[in-house]
Amino acid sequence: MSPIGTALELQEIIRCNSLSSVFQPILDLRNATLFGYEALTRGPANSIMHSPLNLFETANRHDMMAPLEFACSENSCKRFVQLGAEGKLFLNVSPISLLEKKYQQQMTDWVIRKFGLSSERVVIELSEQYPLDDYVVMRSATAYFREMGFEIAIDDLGAGYAGLRAWSELRPDYVKVDRHFIEQINEDPIKREFLRSILDIAKEMDCKVVAEGIETAAQLSTVQAMGVHYGQGYFLGRPESVPAPAHLLVERITEVSAPLQRPLRRSQTVAEMVVSSPTIEPWTPLDEVIEIFQANRALSCLPVVEEGAPIGLIQRQEMLELYTARYSRELYGRRPARFFVDKNSVIVGDDRSLEEVSRLMTADGDQPLSQDFIIKRGEKFFGVGKTSTLLRRITEQQIRNARYANPLTLLPGNVPIHEMLDELLERGEPFHVAYCDVDYFKPYNDYYGYSKGDEVIVRLANIAQCVVDDDSDFVGHIGGDDFMLIFRSADWQQRAQRMLKLFEQSLADFYCDTSFRQGGIFARSRNGDSRFFPLLTLSIGVVFPDTQHCFSHHDIAALAVDAKHEAKQQAGNSIFISRRRRPQSDASAQQLPALS
Repeated sequence: MSPIGTALELQEIIRCNSLSSVFQPILDLRNATLFGYEALTRGPANSIMHSPLNLFETANRHDMMAPLEFACSENSCKRFVQLGAEGKLFLNVSPISLLEKKYQQQMTDWVIRKFGLSSERVVIELSEQYPLDDYVVMRSATAYFREMGFEIAIDDLGAGYAGLRAWSELRPDYVKVDRHFIEQINEDPIKREFLRSILDIAKEMDCKVVAEGIETAAQLSTVQAMGVHYGQGYFLGRPESVPAPAHLLVERITEVSAPLQRPLRRSQTVAEMVVSSPTIEPWTPLDEVIEIFQANRALSCLPVVEEGAPIGLIQRQEMLELYTARYSRELYGRRPARFFVDKNSVIVGDDRSLEEVSRLMTADGDQPLSQDFIIKRGEKFFGVGKTSTLLRRITEQQIRNARYANPLTLLPGNVPIHEMLDELLERGEPFHVAYCDVDYFKPYNDYYGYSKGDEVIVRLANIAQCVVDDDSDFVGHIGGDDFMLIFRSADWQQRAQRMLKLFEQSLADFYCDTSFRQGGIFARSRNGDSRFFPLLTLSIGVVFPDTQHCFSHHDIAALAVDAKHEAKQQAGNSIFISRRRRPQSDASAQQLPALS
């Protein structure tokens, strides 16, 4: 058990302002910029309370947490301003202090104004190391700070008492994932799955994620690839009384740090689940509406349509309940249907994906989920969608996506790739296919091990998603170090060039300094003899299929494999653009100049 001081010692430290502040940087992993600093407090040197653990344990033991934390906040704000530090300031505050009216008033009326620090630059960071029991009071306290311009963060998610409930109840602007889940995350698939779940929840709650405890390049690369917003840890910067300049702090974050988000899947549209329905006009009397419902017990709603355009839904249950009241028929029977349209009616285009409509239906968590929604084609009524069908199809689609996704990158595998190619052929839509393969990957994998090989594959997946147009292009993972990009964007050639450039820039992360300086590694060849293998390079073979003469994905695959083979005959990072567009065996491929 750590030694702690006495209440008198702590009172003297606070009275004499014997505290000092250090600042650990928090970096924006997506944009490679400094985001801010977390302020950390140290007690007097040559004292057992120099350690923050002993200092705060003493305060907690003697019920002095609020005065200590106010002194820490004051000292940190003052020093932060004196240093002219950039970005936001994260201040650690326990729930005990946050509930103190005196602390609230001093933070807003004295500390911030005294030192000229804007409240918009301050983030109140609530520690998970102490219980958050009274959420009603806590919500009130955090609301007070938000009204004053502060932001709220929850620290050490996963290490304390309340965890996900605190996140759900307080709706913070930031959540900091405990270092336990970042340690060895590059090697532990369970920790990666935990972080993916956190990122999914954060996206729905419009909350930013900070990964704490990043201590290695592999950890940084992994959390970057997974799409974490911000990072903090010794690898990015240690706590310092005078932090390093921003341009030095961000040197470890390279251009290839764009997030590897969960890939965009081919998705069904609501047009595939539309059902026909009788409609009524806006001036239809309510008496007639009730008669229609009574004649058709399976009808849960009636769309109101004016000159072909949908206005909204009248819900069966609401109208029947209305008519059970005394004198309802006399009061409402002759009134037009437009007065009874559900104000929360959802109207969507038939080209909207199932996921988009699901998000729209559940956007307002306070509203009950409607049984039905209207589907329109253009501006005209097309039919009705059933919420139960929507949810069932989304579940089926998610199960299918997971079944055919590559487990390492989560990118669509062979089945979705084949389906996408066949669909484009069926529509006769022009597209380019880029078959990507890493050269010298097997000896690299044998030399450095499968874990490092997986890092290369994940980084390449990251780069592929970074260069494509999310609205028109498609990235698939065939397996191993082979990827297929389907380009429908007009500037596909520039995107392929950028892919080569980003891959080349990432090479230093994959090798030890000695191997990188000598330009490769000595490893066993397929014949078992030792030989020198250059640094990894990327070969991309590109084809532009003739949709009139390619009849299935098999034809395109044959063209793409040949183009990739030609690309691999070229030295270095290269792109080969095949002139072959048809799957004839006697057709010849002519090499075009490599794109640098």
